[in-house]
Amino acid sequence: MPNIAENIFERLRKVFGVDKSEIVKILEKVPIFSDLNLVELNKIEIITHEREYMDGEQVFHEKEPGAGMYIIRTGTIKLLKRVEGKEVAVATMKQGDFFGEIALLDESPRSATAVAEGKTKILGFYRPDFLELLKRDPKLGSKVLLQLSQMIAKRLRVTTESNLKGAGNGSETES
Repeated sequence: MPNIAENIFERLRKVFGVDKSEIVKILEKVPIFSDLNLVELNKIEIITHEREYMDGEQVFHEKEPGAGMYIIRTGTIKLLKRVEGKEVAVATMKQGDFFGEIALLDESPRSATAVAEGKTKILGFYRPDFLELLKRDPKLGSKVLLQLSQMIAKRLRVTTESNLKGAGNGSETES
């Protein structure tokens, strides 16, 4: 069992950015955190929550309100969507991948169910912690928010382009 001095040293290491922890190495590869310096990454690490899921255990369920985003530390997550009464796999996420980031902005219903495939460890970055970060450290919170906004905008552009290509496939005629 770690003693108080070890816990204090660990917190100081995170706050002052003495070295990179394993979690910081994971965070810096996630696009919304990629522009942060070591001290900022350590501040994010402090507010992440790690949890281990067993095979078949649900991280969240389709249509329930979103609480935050998740980053896979080890293992695999399968995203499932209910279509015509059947669950269909829409994506398989692995170590380093992240999902659920829209929930940092609002609590709209989840678009899919996330289920662990095998023993899986994930880091949770939750909306209440993010909102508190925006109040406590507006500069850092704004950097994360800007990166998140840019990532969502990029995805929207890709989706729009895809929809426009589908609309222009010649199935409609001009009058």
